[in-house]
Amino acid sequence: MPPLEGPEKALGWGERSRHQLVTAAHTALVVEGGWEEGDWAELEEKARTVTRAGRWIDQRDAEGADLLELLEAAGESDRGTENPFH
Repeated sequence: MPPLEGPEKALGWGERSRHQLVTAAHTALVVEGGWEEGDWAELEEKARTVTRAGRWIDQRDAEGADLLELLEAAGESDRGTENPFH
């Protein structure tokens, strides 16, 4: 996963929150839910685009099975940009 963006004190918490939610999603959707690895790979790519630490912290109590819906609801401000002048 790419590094997160945000205040220094939020980065570690955001990374932990992201890791826990993505791990829970993999368990719920692939291990227990019957998703194919190809479907999971697409979801994981969407998760990589959300780089705002606060977004992951805000979703820390979400259920793993809800990750796809949460990623689709993420706004442009939650997604990283390759433009260093943004």
